[in-house]
Amino acid sequence: MKKSLVVAALLVVIGVALWVRLGPIPPITPDTTPTIVDRNGIVLYEPLSSTGTRNEWLNEVPPSIANATIAAEDRRFEQHLGIDPIAIARAVVHDVVRLRAAEGGSTITQQVAKMLLGNPPRTIAAKVREAVIALRLEHRYTKHQILALYVNLAPYGEQTIGIARASRRYFACAPDELTIAQSAWLASLPQRPSTPRRALARQRVVLARMKKLGSIDAAEYRDARAERLSLDRGLQPTLAPHFVERVRASLGPNAPRRIETTLDANLQASVRGIIAAERGELLRHGAHSVAVAVLDNRTGEWLAWEGSGDYFGTNFGGAIDGVTTLRQPGSTLKPFTYALAFEQGFTPATVLADVPSHFPTAEGGVVYTPRNYDGGYRGPLRARLALAGSENVPAVALLSKVGPPSLLRLLRGAGFHDLTRTADYYGLGLTLGDAEVTLEQLVTAYATFARGGLSASPSMIRAAAPLSTDKSVCATCGGAQTTKAASSAGRCGTDTLVCAPAESAAPATRTVSQRTAFWITDILSDPKAREFIFGRGGNLDFPFPVAVKTGTSQAYHDNWTIGYTRAVTVGVWVGNFDRTALRNSSGVTGAGPVFHAVMLAAMRRARGNADTAIVDRPDDLEEQPICALSGHRPSTSCPATETEWLPRDAAVEFCAWHHASGVSWPAEYREWAAAHERRPTGNTQGATVARDTTFRITSPANDTTYLVDPTLHREFQALHLRATHDASWIVDGKPAAREWPLQTGQHTIVATNARGERDRVYITVR
Repeated sequence: MKKSLVVAALLVVIGVALWVRLGPIPPITPDTTPTIVDRNGIVLYEPLSSTGTRNEWLNEVPPSIANATIAAEDRRFEQHLGIDPIAIARAVVHDVVRLRAAEGGSTITQQVAKMLLGNPPRTIAAKVREAVIALRLEHRYTKHQILALYVNLAPYGEQTIGIARASRRYFACAPDELTIAQSAWLASLPQRPSTPRRALARQRVVLARMKKLGSIDAAEYRDARAERLSLDRGLQPTLAPHFVERVRASLGPNAPRRIETTLDANLQASVRGIIAAERGELLRHGAHSVAVAVLDNRTGEWLAWEGSGDYFGTNFGGAIDGVTTLRQPGSTLKPFTYALAFEQGFTPATVLADVPSHFPTAEGGVVYTPRNYDGGYRGPLRARLALAGSENVPAVALLSKVGPPSLLRLLRGAGFHDLTRTADYYGLGLTLGDAEVTLEQLVTAYATFARGGLSASPSMIRAAAPLSTDKSVCATCGGAQTTKAASSAGRCGTDTLVCAPAESAAPATRTVSQRTAFWITDILSDPKAREFIFGRGGNLDFPFPVAVKTGTSQAYHDNWTIGYTRAVTVGVWVGNFDRTALRNSSGVTGAGPVFHAVMLAAMRRARGNADTAIVDRPDDLEEQPICALSGHRPSTSCPATETEWLPRDAAVEFCAWHHASGVSWPAEYREWAAAHERRPTGNTQGATVARDTTFRITSPANDTTYLVDPTLHREFQALHLRATHDASWIVDGKPAAREWPLQTGQHTIVATNARGERDRVYITVR
């Protein structure tokens, strides 16, 4: 009988021991709050979980974190079996001496058990249960794994759970980038997570314990004590709200746990600062909203995305995303008309008629009469000058030749998907931006030119880590895990698994030829070509090549500046979402200053070679001389010549306009020439011949109107005076230098050469 009782008692003891060691434990669910970060890991958006906290699960605990946590919480962590009798006895003695509960004896394992049990009230039953769970944890997991559970489950203050999120929240860095001093400071937080700013005193205790335990030496201890901590919360989640909204909408209901976006938070912050700096000037023009987008031309990744300039502003629709809002683009669509013409055989040397013109429309009896921005006409104008100067009449004349249906097809192929009406509906005004497009579409389409004619496929997300616990899915990017490798194999790897290569993006399609992309880019980046309209020293000039185009919509509701380098494309829209008209504002004066500053900031971030050609010149183009007036190869009678990139195998056509006796004007220019005092001398062919122009002023042209940019200093806005021969200059009766600063009003400019020959032009500056 006694033997049976002994056996039964022994079996009970064994059963209890087995139950204590092998019984169930609460489920462990790695929890990471869905987080949207920029390309460098800076948090853009971190919502609270259902428990009101922000979590991020860390698989590998860095040594500095491990040492600091053990020193702060459980100095005998490596020796005990989950419960530390010595620590409990020490805590009891301290509590008796101080007559209060001043110190706890819980091990790290017990604290893990408590957190897994949901942090129940401190009762004897709860403490017993924690002890049992602690023993089970020690039986099933290694010390390293238990420590990882602790640093992932512990509270670190300010609604932050886990060391990974805490390191980013307080020091804006990853856990493995923390210094010893920072690690000790964070390790002190779980004891009193509600007072993170008072943790410095406890941090020093932790450092002393680390030195005593031998996890740091004397030199490391001195350096850590001397280190001055600076809490850096990083950039706030409101940095790019429009961008974040777009990303969240694209993810759908199964939101990944961590979404790495393409945005450059530092560039985005610069964009916001630029808008703030220009706010006063924009308001002077009556503009309350600004949209900015920056695209990486090589990868197609959005680097900056600002929708309104003031997301939380309620008076002017700050929550509206101006990057995706349909607006009239004005002249920013003109380059696509010229691109279409170049595809059909035109060249930058092709002469277009900038004369009063009337064009038939789809509506019977109604004609379309375009006008230039300044109300003037310049007669024969080479395509290079017409596009660079953004003249309206030549653009419409060109579209009448190449056809609105063809342009509409090109625009749709370039990504303007909202152009859903017929070509007859848009008519010839399509080239002047009478249709509605978005800034996103404009930037994407202009990037096509920067890419040598190949379409861009913009993206907002670089990598996303699914919440799924399926071991066949990468915890970082969601790709299929296929190969065993060390964790250093790349950022797309978990502990020992590395992802399969990401699926390659869809191949780019060719929208226009390399030749056309080069010509468009060469024209838009030619400050000399646009000088006759925009002058020099303005917001369109840069210390490196930039192809740039401005635009102003009808009734001055919107203005734009779009431009690109080899590295980036930048687009800026300025206006009002309620379509209130702007005051004395154009793409140069409104969007121009913002564009200029953003382009400089974007190129600093791109770190590319700013002097590199934007688009490589095709081998079949060579620089050839042309007549400055007719665009043909010059004859011996041509008084002024220019050079142009033309096909090497193109048929040579010499200028037939210039003769020893004057200019033989084609029929479409005769009326214009007569109105501009180029009086005919007659010829046998019936063409009008102008007066002798052996010596004449070549810049500025007669009856030209120049616009002063009020946002720039006048001394930086000069007109370059040029003549066919060396000359002395007189402006309004006073001697002037060849670089004449623009002054508002009407002016008379006289040039005199060494032989006493003179020429005179009249200009207006507004």
